[in-house]
Amino acid sequence: MIYAAEKFEFPKVPFVFIRHGETDANKAGIIAGSTEPPLNDIGREQARAIAPLMARGVWHALYVSPQDRARQTADLVMPGYDPHILDGLRERHWGDLEGRPVTELCPRFETPPDGEGFDAMCQRVSFAMQQALSEVSDRLTVVVAHSGVARCILYMTGFGAEGPRMANATPILFRPTATDWEYENLTEDLIKEISA
Repeated sequence: MIYAAEKFEFPKVPFVFIRHGETDANKAGIIAGSTEPPLNDIGREQARAIAPLMARGVWHALYVSPQDRARQTADLVMPGYDPHILDGLRERHWGDLEGRPVTELCPRFETPPDGEGFDAMCQRVSFAMQQALSEVSDRLTVVVAHSGVARCILYMTGFGAEGPRMANATPILFRPTATDWEYENLTEDLIKEISA
């Protein structure tokens, strides 16, 4: 397999990524993909719970998937910010597998029947991230999207696409280093550091 960085362009700019809050599909272990399950009560509470932390930062911009669960999360996490909707940040289209249990997912790098290939998804996520991170600023951009988008970001920054899903409604700070990337949960101390 070709290393992802050789296949996709990804801006070397720090940013914060947040996966949307929980939905009933998440809770039940159902493949949601391009469908539109709303946030459930837990998901809304998860989003509200991180709003005070995010309010401690002054952010450059907010970019969001067009799907309802991501937009609902962004509205609760960062009220007062005008979200920029990027179609390239939508979740992977799992085709005939949507609505099925996650235990029936095909291997990550295979294309599901009537669905979207992982490389094709990474290509559109790469383009969306280039758009989101194109403006030079001393403030960081926040991206609210999906677990599949997170996997693409992890893959394109050298961490690989496998492993557990990123937690719902958890802000993650991605930062380039001299040679690669690092990421960690956003904290109040990190907000102070990146805002200094």
